[in-house]
Amino acid sequence: MAQLTGSLNDRGELLGLLLDFDGTVAETERLGHRVAYNQAFAQLGLHWTWDEALYAQLLSVAGGKERLRYYLDRYRPELGDGDDAAKHRLIAEVYEAKIRNFASMAPHVPLRPGVRRLVHEARSAGVKVAIATTASRTGVEALLAQDDSVRGAIDLIAASEDVERKKPAPDVYRWAMDRLGLGAGGCVAVEDSNVGLRAALAAGLTTLVTVSDFTAGEDFTGAAAVLSDLGERDAPARTLRGPAPPAGIVDLAYLNGLRLRSST
Repeated sequence: MAQLTGSLNDRGELLGLLLDFDGTVAETERLGHRVAYNQAFAQLGLHWTWDEALYAQLLSVAGGKERLRYYLDRYRPELGDGDDAAKHRLIAEVYEAKIRNFASMAPHVPLRPGVRRLVHEARSAGVKVAIATTASRTGVEALLAQDDSVRGAIDLIAASEDVERKKPAPDVYRWAMDRLGLGAGGCVAVEDSNVGLRAALAAGLTTLVTVSDFTAGEDFTGAAAVLSDLGERDAPARTLRGPAPPAGIVDLAYLNGLRLRSST
């Protein structure tokens, strides 16, 4: 793989870094959300279990309530189609329990390799940093509470409460860029899934994919590069497709190089 380098001031500066949350900032799907859903089912007396194989399928549906609706409609025919209001109440009850469960465990879910380093680098360079996610703000804040320096380096959290349409719609990215006062041409997004990649591309963003536990086999057509993670000095990222970061470390210069390359 050819390596990609580039100065932040070569033909324009990188102005914004937009990070997806679940699977990108941390392995929250495997270590947090799936466990929190199963806890919620047990707490509510529901004899349901989402194993990893089923959960991987459910992740094709963005948004917690939307995912629950899909599960009930497809996998729980015994609930019937007649009382939609009852289904709506059940979804809300499960979702609220899941949110509480996730918030209690989120501070213990570690950040993925390179996230802390890259966010601090962006802050030092004056590059705006936003979280752009279809997850709830409560969960994002709970996880970021484990490191005040990371939370302090993030300028904006754009979450599910801020837009009506979830990913793969581009709304959350457009909302974030509008609040930051930035255009897509000056920003790079980092995603981990096909759904998120489609949202970022629809918003006009150059997008780096760092695959997560549940997404490694997905289609990432359109991504500027696909890596194992953002890389650390003692654990460099593996390049799966596209330009390789020097020494396996994703930094602002590498991201800016991706942006410049995609604009030519």
